[in-house]
Amino acid sequence: MIRPYSLTGGRTLPSREDLPLDARVVAVPAVEEPHVDTELREILALCVRPVTVAEAAARVDLPLGVVRILLSDLLDRGLMVVDEVGTERERPSMELMRSVLDRIREL
Repeated sequence: MIRPYSLTGGRTLPSREDLPLDARVVAVPAVEEPHVDTELREILALCVRPVTVAEAAARVDLPLGVVRILLSDLLDRGLMVVDEVGTERERPSMELMRSVLDRIREL
């Protein structure tokens, strides 16, 4: 338990409240390698393509709360951005849902 606590500097809440589990984050390409701790470097390497907050936590094998704090730190430093592409989730029309259901029934 001491290690995650030390990674976050004792913080228990991320600086960004708008970072839900399904938010997609992606590292910003840097001209020179940023000076960051090993865990942050691992997260940056993982996020060369957009990944969700939950996926990042699972892949770096750290508690979700810790990863949210570390991601917030990276976002605050401008080393990462929230990928807005595809975040606008429009509900499918009832017509489309009926069509899908009909096709499933045909199977």
